[in-house]
Formats: sequence, C-alpha cells, structure tokens
Amino acid sequence: MTTANPSPAFVVHKRRKVTLSRISGKAGWVLAQVFLWIFLATVVFPMLWTFMTSFKTSRELFSAPWSLPAEIQWANYARAWDKMHVSTYLFNSIFVSATSLFGIMTLGAMIAYALARYEFPGNRVVYFYFIAAMMIPGFLSLIPAWFLHRSIGTLGTPWGLIIQYTAGSLPFTIFLLQSFFKTLPKELEESAIIDGASLYQVFFLIMLPLAKSGLLTVAVFNFLGVWNEFMWALVTISKDEYKTLPLGMSNLLETAYYATDWGAMFAGFILMLVPTFIVYAIFQNRLAEGITVGALKG
Repeated sequence: MTTANPSPAFVVHKRRKVTLSRISGKAGWVLAQVFLWIFLATVVFPMLWTFMTSFKTSRELFSAPWSLPAEIQWANYARAWDKMHVSTYLFNSIFVSATSLFGIMTLGAMIAYALARYEFPGNRVVYFYFIAAMMIPGFLSLIPAWFLHRSIGTLGTPWGLIIQYTAGSLPFTIFLLQSFFKTLPKELEESAIIDGASLYQVFFLIMLPLAKSGLLTVAVFNFLGVWNEFMWALVTISKDEYKTLPLGMSNLLETAYYATDWGAMFAGFILMLVPTFIVYAIFQNRLAEGITVGALKG
C-alpha cells in the first residue's frame, strides 16, 4: 500500500508557516526584552541617582545634577540621622512594623489554620467575611477607624498604627494561608494526635514548620505594606516622636524647600530604603519558592 507524497505547494506553505512562527516568536522575545530593559531603567535609574545625590552638597545638586559628586559628603548621613530625626523615625518604623507583623502572622496563621482544617457551623461565613473585607477600599475606613481609635485612646500613638495595620492585613493573610494549609496532608495531624499531641502542639510543631515557605512569603509582603504605609499615619500621627519613616520623610521634603539641605534629605531617603533591601536580599529565594509552591499547590 503506497501513501501519496505531499505536493510541493503544501511543503512550501508548511515551511513558510514554520518560518513565520519562528520570526514572530523571536520578535515577541525581542519586544519583551526591550520592555523589561525599559522598565528596569525606569526603576533602577532614579534609585541610583538618589544614592549618588545623597553624597552631594546642595550646590552640586543644582549645578551638576547628573555628574558624580566632587567629594563624598558623609556628613549628609550624619545630619539626616541626628538633626533630621531619621533615627527616631527609623526606630518607630521598626517597632511598628515588627509588632504589627508579629500580630498579623500569629493571628492570621491561627485563623487560617482553623478555617482550613476544621469544619464548624459558620466556617464559610467567617471566611467570606474576611474575603469581603479585601474588597473595601482602605480610604473608606479612615473616618470610622479614626473615631474608633479616639474612643479607645490609641489615636495618635504607635499602638493605634499597630492595631490598624494588624486588622487591615488579616484578610490578605488569611486568604493566602488558608489555601496553603488546605494542601497539607491530614495524616500528619491524625498521627500526631494518636501519639498524644495536643492541638496546639500539632499547630506549632508540625503545621507551622510545613507551611514555612508560605508564611515567609506572606510575612515579606505584609512587612513591605506596613513599612511603606503612609495614609493612616498621616491622618492620625502629629507628634514627631511617634512618626514613622514615610511620614517623617514627607515632612523632610516639605522643610527642605526652606532649609535647602537637599543632600541630607536624599540621605534620609536612602536610609529609609535600606531595611527593605535587607529584607528582600535575605528572603528573596524563600519568597520566590513560596510563590512557586503556592501556585503549584493551588
């Protein structure tokens, strides 16, 4: 039995189709690379320029904004740290962020674990209550939250920031961790309970270590959100001794127009960015692993 050979026209058409698909694929790759390089330039260049400017005098900034500093001005960082109260703002941000993150991750992990592993009346109602909170724009809660904190005496204090950041970050945390806890095998819990472990031991000694990658991913996102939060701090904090870095840097930007100490102001901006760089540098591999694992398991 013989098979008919394809006609020359069909072969030419097929080769042309393959060639066009290869060309379009290469063109798409080139366009993607160009877009990514442009995006990288728009992100990295302002940061490098800010870092370079932090070592200049105010006169150099306006006379030669694009050139390297004639002499490195380490005094800019000293003035930003002491005279511009960046040290106070940095300590406040670290305290507020660390305390908020502890509350967010502790409460969020417990609630997410209970919703994911235990069936009880109202389980779905509680879950969708938190999900619905994610759909409410944050600025809509500013006024009721302001009156609430005034009534309980936390308005204008770091604890007012901590309570609000913890409450505002719980829906996002519960949403992600609940899905992650669902993927963990139930046999491990059952074996631990048979061996005499309590529910708290199962949660803290077995479930949390297994969910470490997901917990780190959520923790990094929450830390960045709390560290860079500005609106609630602007609305509630008025005393300098309680201001966080974003709010303090905003005030420095306003006063720089009159004090003309631009070098110290840019040095303050760099000091504000350092903790986020450190956190990302330490946890970048864990962050990518947690996102990948969550995507594969979800």
